[in-house]
Amino acid sequence: MRTSRIVPATAALIAIQVIHAAIPAKTDAEGYTGLVLGIIALIASITALVGLRQEKPWARPLSGLTGLSIAVGFVLYHALPIHSYFTNPYFGTDNIGILQWTPVVFAIAIGLWCGWEAFVAPNREAVTPSPA
Repeated sequence: MRTSRIVPATAALIAIQVIHAAIPAKTDAEGYTGLVLGIIALIASITALVGLRQEKPWARPLSGLTGLSIAVGFVLYHALPIHSYFTNPYFGTDNIGILQWTPVVFAIAIGLWCGWEAFVAPNREAVTPSPA
């Protein structure tokens, strides 16, 4: 099992979620959607990391699904300029700067990394070129 890269990817996913939650972002649009979904994603990420360390077969797909969900969720929730109860867009908001944007960008990138390590990388290793 290729756990050498998915474990740090999942640990980084947990870290970036905590960092994002710790950085204040004063916006008018946010409801409880981000808080509730963020807690669910954090629990899923921690569960995946524990499962990966115990070499459980369900942990890799959970890490990938959680990572991809976070990446898509951050794009939909923060990056699109749609204002609603279910979004908290950062575009066009006066109080949002590089400090708030940095963990958003990293969460998207790390989420994609988890998805890659869970679903693409194992399949690439399965197909090894034979020597000529």
